[in-house]
Amino acid sequence: MKTRKLSLEHIIPFAGLVCLLLLFTVLVGSKFWRPYNLRSILNQTVLYMFGGLGLIFVIAQGSIDLSQGAVLALTATISAILVNKYGLWLIFPAAILTGALFGLLNGVIISKLKVPSVTCTLAFSIAYRGLLPVFTRGGPIYVPFKLFDLYNFKNMFPVLVLLTLIFGYLFEYTKLGYYTKAVGENEIKARNSGVPVERVKIISYVLCGIMAGIAGVFTLSRVGGVDVSIGNFFELEVMLAIFTGGVPVTGGMSTRIYRLFVGALTIGVLVNGLTLYGVSAALAEGLKGLMLIGLVFITARFTMGREAAAA
Repeated sequence: MKTRKLSLEHIIPFAGLVCLLLLFTVLVGSKFWRPYNLRSILNQTVLYMFGGLGLIFVIAQGSIDLSQGAVLALTATISAILVNKYGLWLIFPAAILTGALFGLLNGVIISKLKVPSVTCTLAFSIAYRGLLPVFTRGGPIYVPFKLFDLYNFKNMFPVLVLLTLIFGYLFEYTKLGYYTKAVGENEIKARNSGVPVERVKIISYVLCGIMAGIAGVFTLSRVGGVDVSIGNFFELEVMLAIFTGGVPVTGGMSTRIYRLFVGALTIGVLVNGLTLYGVSAALAEGLKGLMLIGLVFITARFTMGREAAAA
């Protein structure tokens, strides 16, 4: 029984992706497979992967970050202001440093003050969104036209490969990755075994903030500027990518980084297919919310099944 459940965990994400591809092939027709549309899917998928490479560290330890979209928005806004003032060379350093700072703030409050991750990150999401009109002064901030060239697959793919190698190595082959999953498996046992739980949590949130900042740069390049709506629901879509790929909601040792890529491609196909089919943005967000609830329920059932089998 345990073997069957474990095999289903691996099969379902791939089966879901194939089913979506078949569904939108039927609903949308040949335009779904046109080169321009496939490039659009890949570009959007890469953004989810950027966000997911950081968020998976947080998810693996059994926590959550609901501020990722707001961090993306604020880092993109600060970067846009600095780029217009000092030049394009500053965009990545500005985004990485500001993202890391926001992540550090999350990590310290959650680990040191013992504030639940849901409460802390939701509060910061609201606060950061509230600050956006202050920085934008109620209107959009545009960036130099040269920045538009960043948002295409041939430029994003090398960055994705480099970051995947770095974050994948950290997550799968270092003490940080092992400790992160150990905290998600059982925080009390991990602490008693000598795992520096607070430090692990802080580093995980810093990494999440950094990747939100990098995603912010490419989002900025895609839209050509920032306004108060940039990054809306980004954290929802990244969480969907992680959970759709089969990562347990509770984190732990079964969390694997390759699952993020399956899930990110699935959500990229879903979002693109819904748009091509003419589904309104509001209805699409509602469908994604329902999908997230369903994924949480399904992964929770798998987790309970594993625990019952182990007992």
